[in-house]
Amino acid sequence: MLAGAMAIPLRPAFADDASAWPRALLMATGRPGGAYDVYGPAWGRLAAQESGVAIAYRASGGAVSDILLIEEGAAQLGMTTVTVADQARTGTGAWTAGVQFGSFRALFPMFPSILQIVAPAGAGITAIAGLAGRRIGIGPDGGSAAASVPAILASLGILPRRAVTGDYTAQVRNMLLGRLDACAFVSAPPTPAIYWAATRTRLELIGFTPDEAAQAARVATGMTPMSIPAGTFPGQLVAIASLGTPNFAIGSKTLPDALVTAVTLAAMRNRPSLASVVPAAAMSPQPLLADPGRMTFHPGAAAALRSLGLNVPEQLIEG
Repeated sequence: MLAGAMAIPLRPAFADDASAWPRALLMATGRPGGAYDVYGPAWGRLAAQESGVAIAYRASGGAVSDILLIEEGAAQLGMTTVTVADQARTGTGAWTAGVQFGSFRALFPMFPSILQIVAPAGAGITAIAGLAGRRIGIGPDGGSAAASVPAILASLGILPRRAVTGDYTAQVRNMLLGRLDACAFVSAPPTPAIYWAATRTRLELIGFTPDEAAQAARVATGMTPMSIPAGTFPGQLVAIASLGTPNFAIGSKTLPDALVTAVTLAAMRNRPSLASVVPAAAMSPQPLLADPGRMTFHPGAAAALRSLGLNVPEQLIEG
């Protein structure tokens, strides 16, 4: 009997628990023209194939909105940045109203988001200081830029005339029409809406000096100096210094461990496929595990990551 049992192929570790899984999950994504809008469904298709659980999608503002929807029980999966997650855990972001949110868990690192600031060439904005007194689009209400860019600029003594929220594509179009002077988005480079505009007209990419990046990083927890590689956008010949933050897939702490293992492995085993949708997903190769900041990992996600040889310290795991 033992010999016979040893000859039976082992099923995935999560198979025995599948009968207790929900029949469907709702994933909060992002707005058109941003990375979450395309990465979420790509991951969702892989996760549905791996787990057998149907996944539906809900467009949201992005990193902030996805956390709030999971906290409210209105979504079970989503995506966020470390800088926004840190604000949620500590209740320090203006959007938190002092409330500390703790119902979401990190699943796996996706890609870095970098602050991409653009203005039409010839508009006279060639440095961060040139944003003072200007009308700036900062992406969707509920996104990472809306939650962090005003404080970043204020830390440098820069006060825009207006900081306006809205969909990425609409804001880029308004910039080209002269209704906005610049756009500042925190997203995986290249942000699709900016790339679209760069194929049609010449844009000025605004970078940080080393001192500006260091000062801003002290204010925006979870952000560190990063650069936008040369060639990211059409006509971009040199790297542009900026700030960035890792993105993580997140899920409700109430999800079954084995189901979370399945949806995490679906992404981690198919990184080249996801990088074809969001090229920045290739910027954080395994076996490195991005720093989750104040987030803790779902136990099912930690099991998946450890099975791939990634180090997930015990103190970063929370049921």
